[in-house]
Amino acid sequence: MVLLAGCGGGVGGDATTATDSSAGATDATATAADGDSADQSGDGDATERTSFDFNGTWDQRYRTGQYYRYDITSPSIDGTATYEWEVVSATDDEVTIRTKLVTPNTTSEQTVSAPPDEIYGELAGSPSGSVATIGFDSPYYSGVDGETLSVGDGWEASGANGNVSFRVEEISAYAGLECANFVVRTNGSVFWESCVTPESPLPGYMAFYEEEGDEEPAFEMVLVEYRAGD
Repeated sequence: MVLLAGCGGGVGGDATTATDSSAGATDATATAADGDSADQSGDGDATERTSFDFNGTWDQRYRTGQYYRYDITSPSIDGTATYEWEVVSATDDEVTIRTKLVTPNTTSEQTVSAPPDEIYGELAGSPSGSVATIGFDSPYYSGVDGETLSVGDGWEASGANGNVSFRVEEISAYAGLECANFVVRTNGSVFWESCVTPESPLPGYMAFYEEEGDEEPAFEMVLVEYRAGD
């Protein structure tokens, strides 16, 4: 199976949108790490599973009690930050999310309620919201909508930033969450990595790289604790 360029919301071959939002998340996390406090009410092991079926709303299927805790590493952070995402309540029409970003110097918390497809807009404007936008709301995630992904599946395209490829590299597990690990490359260099599953609206892992040829990501989130909820 080959994913066509531009499928699922226009991921296509242009990584400009993802690059812009990535920079915003890095800046927001660095700001929090510098001491601005805000209160705004895997293990990677391979598993036996071989494929994942994604529908068009897999990333909006929240369940009450879902809980995620990530370790975040970035050159802009002195040490490791942690990020929590908890679904306080969820219906088809509205979801209430509590987030908490803890850096070595400060803590930022936020609780918002919104329709499932508008939750990231409600979180926008805070360090916690910026992390959510880059970690969970990248346009690359729309590329899996409606697809069945197995190891080796992928696509290639040409765009404003050169040649872009998407490929499922392996099946992994983070904090007990099984997921398909996909890698986006620009001109042969890794630009974006994430591990997704239709059983969870949030990934088990994500990372992005700022410059072609970088060996270490500029921003990385690893799921270290997970509860599936109701």
